[in-house]
Amino acid sequence: MNIVSQKYANQIELTVAERDKHAKKEQYLPFLRLFAFLAMVFLFYKFLRSGDILFVYSSAVFLILFLMLVKWNNQLRQKIEHCDQLIRICTDEINALNYDFSSFEPGNEFVDPEHPYSYDLDIFGERSLFHSINRSVTIFGKNRLAEYFKNSFNFRESIDERQKAILELSVDQDFRQQMMLIFYGIKSKENDRTDFIEWVDSENTMVRNRMVNYIRFILPVLTNASIILSFMNLVVYQIPLLMVIIQLFVIQRFGMKTIKVHSLLTGKVEIISKYARLLSLIEKTNLRSPLLAELQEQLSFKGEKAPSRIIRQLSQLLNWMDNNLNVVVGFVLNGLFLFNLHLLVAVEKWKITYRDVVPKWFDAMGEIDALASLANFTANNPEYVFPDPVTDQFNFEASNLGHPLIPKSECVTNNISISRWNQYCIVTGANMSGKSTFLRTVGTNYVLAMIGAPVFASRFTFYPILLHSSIRTSDSLARKESFFYSELRRLKQIITELESGQQTFILLDEILKGTNSKDKQAGSIALLEQLIKYQSVGLIATHDLSLGDLIRQYPDNIQNLCFEIQIIDDQMSIDYKLQEGVCQNLNATFLMKKMGILIK
Repeated sequence: MNIVSQKYANQIELTVAERDKHAKKEQYLPFLRLFAFLAMVFLFYKFLRSGDILFVYSSAVFLILFLMLVKWNNQLRQKIEHCDQLIRICTDEINALNYDFSSFEPGNEFVDPEHPYSYDLDIFGERSLFHSINRSVTIFGKNRLAEYFKNSFNFRESIDERQKAILELSVDQDFRQQMMLIFYGIKSKENDRTDFIEWVDSENTMVRNRMVNYIRFILPVLTNASIILSFMNLVVYQIPLLMVIIQLFVIQRFGMKTIKVHSLLTGKVEIISKYARLLSLIEKTNLRSPLLAELQEQLSFKGEKAPSRIIRQLSQLLNWMDNNLNVVVGFVLNGLFLFNLHLLVAVEKWKITYRDVVPKWFDAMGEIDALASLANFTANNPEYVFPDPVTDQFNFEASNLGHPLIPKSECVTNNISISRWNQYCIVTGANMSGKSTFLRTVGTNYVLAMIGAPVFASRFTFYPILLHSSIRTSDSLARKESFFYSELRRLKQIITELESGQQTFILLDEILKGTNSKDKQAGSIALLEQLIKYQSVGLIATHDLSLGDLIRQYPDNIQNLCFEIQIIDDQMSIDYKLQEGVCQNLNATFLMKKMGILIK
């Protein structure tokens, strides 16, 4: 068990001990509650028999004691539940350290085969980079984290600030776990966001309706006055009854409006209350790094109430609206006070007051949520390093570079260096020697570096640059595209990008693999000769050893690297270590024979 797993295991041990302490207290409470209840009933019975007022007071004392015991029991149950959830959170992290990410959302909805690099680099989907890192608790945080990975180049200007924010959150495990505990067992869904936005953008018809504002105050006054007068025998009872019916008719008149608001929001009372708790947690936390402090500063409203209180206010209004649907409660409150109208107006006033700032609060909350996922990734991988960005001239140097999705005990690390523009590394090697994995290793760590996260390396210096890859090209029946045409279309996107003046880091695995060997060789050479004319760099993995000969014609632009294999005593040995030069040993025939395919 590594040091991080041991840390989680120690926390589990402490939490189990705390849970047992609460559970021992709880086991005696049912008997104490029963004793308090029986004593209360007995003393009240004695009062009925004797008429001694002292028994009433004594019975009241045991009633208060009973209620206190009920409250204490609820508090203990909450503490036990809190411990159970924390144990589960730590267990999930231990499983994740063993590359079991099943407890977390994989981001399947973000998988996009047309994306410039995310599909090739396994950024989204089952057992992907997103799957391993995602600890977001809100839909805002989940979408923002996906945005980091999809558009990593967009964050190049804030790498230093993001690294400081991630580092700060990485050492504050309590803050990250408190976030998880708030939303434990509840998944924030996309319609939570879209429904809320739909409501915020909807028309405000109640507040601006003068008739509504007159009716909601005047009618209840008249109704309740008629009821009082009826009790005083100053008016016949039919008048207050008629007034109640009129008020219920008014409520019915605005029934569709109520139903619309209710269908959009009241089902989300619980999740909105969770947002309020998360905002409260963020407000109370002392965030020091510039980016986090700026985000915390955004969580304000003209120096008035804290955002958490404002969101909680909406939650309470919606909760009242939900309770108002109860037939008995609704009949009394609406029949006497037009309560539903007051609620609709109050909700609209809330929306008018805060509609412009609430989306900004959710954005800030989502940003912190997404950064917390990267911070958790940092805490779980203390041996990873924060990269050093350079901006004056292209430079990419990495030592002991590994893939974050390969178990550390199995991962073979390598060094790579590209020190100038227009330089391409031709990576040759036999089948299964590690070429494609190395391309993905470079690309994946480059994405992490650009979003401010640590990378699997002992040293990583890089120039922030747009990534574009062609590693996992496939045909498309829907578009009636062959494999070869699909690959050409991908390469055309890269050329168009370069022609527009965009600096690009290119990762290509087996250029033109969808055509015959002669065309493939000629086309690969032509493509490389074209690529080195632009301000770009790249890695090209290939079985075509002749591409290595380009170093003679372009010594300043081509670097030959390879993964070698050894076949000794009819056994294949692969060390997955990157070397200089062109691969000398191939294994296709050997592997075919091993599979029982006869080769003449």
